[in-house]
Amino acid sequence: MKKGNRVAFSKLMRQYQNYVFTICFRVLKSQEEAEEAAQDTFIKVFKTIDSFKKESKFSTWLYSIAFRTAIDHSRKKKMNVYSMDQEESYLQIKDDKITPSQYTEQHDLKKVLGEVIQKLSPVDANIITLYYQGEKSVKEIAEILELTESNVKVKLYRLRETLKNKLTRYLREEIKDLL
Repeated sequence: MKKGNRVAFSKLMRQYQNYVFTICFRVLKSQEEAEEAAQDTFIKVFKTIDSFKKESKFSTWLYSIAFRTAIDHSRKKKMNVYSMDQEESYLQIKDDKITPSQYTEQHDLKKVLGEVIQKLSPVDANIITLYYQGEKSVKEIAEILELTESNVKVKLYRLRETLKNKLTRYLREEIKDLL
């Protein structure tokens, strides 16, 4: 895509807007701020598209810009971190022909998982999001977040353990409440 091709750029925006927003949201923890950072990301990309050297995937380049833009917004605003109502979740769960009780269980688990991820640091939340939702490789995540591959691997291992422990505690509480 050449600089100035608005139709092609519009297509790119539609394709990547949800992931860019999610990356920004994981850092800023505010829907309004994340939307602004996502918009700024696409403005930066539009202005600098010619500098994309194709040494990595376009999505990797884009997500690294999104992450740095969100970090910049966070520093500029020195904003207080608060949790958004988790009614709208950005994790995808396949829902082929599920019963109402299965839907409720999945929705509750999605909500809890979203709350647990929100409590992680921005870098950790983005590692989980990029790896599981964005289906990015360890190498791509390292490029986006400017970490070493071994650091990403260690963080992924620790984050899986953290999520497992927190979800196990939550499920134990659920079982106690049912009994």
